[in-house]
Amino acid sequence: MDILQALGNLGEFIGAMGVVISLIYLAQQLSSNSRAVRASSFNSMVQNSLRLLEQLYLDSEFADFMARTENRPYEELSPAEKIRWDAFMLAVYRHYGNLVYQHRVNALDEQMWEAYRADLKEAVSTASWRAWFDRNRAVVSTALQDEVDCILTELETEASARGGSTGETVIATA
Repeated sequence: MDILQALGNLGEFIGAMGVVISLIYLAQQLSSNSRAVRASSFNSMVQNSLRLLEQLYLDSEFADFMARTENRPYEELSPAEKIRWDAFMLAVYRHYGNLVYQHRVNALDEQMWEAYRADLKEAVSTASWRAWFDRNRAVVSTALQDEVDCILTELETEASARGGSTGETVIATA
């Protein structure tokens, strides 16, 4: 009976070791899968950024449109220019909303987030981008609204520190 009990104990021990080894293997696979998902998510974000920029460097007419409209008051735009401006701004702000979300769920690392945030800060420092956001903030996520509000507060603080007014257009260096 002692031999059977010893064999039973040995079998339980070997079974427990098999479970532990399986759990370690599973943890490694999950970690590897998480890295692959993050890399894929990051690639998707970069592709979206490039698609937005592509319009500017591949389409000279669109680049001319942006150059004409970016520094003009919205009220001075033609109806067609307003539609085009609003559509482009919505696409860009939705892209930034996605980046805020990706950062919040840790799919975007801190270094890349800081680069994208600096880009957003530079964009909202221009009067036309800020005005579009003020008019249309309800169409973007509350997380992006909070982030832009934080950036605007930073810009106002920076302008005050330089002795400028809070209503001036501030161009941030990224």
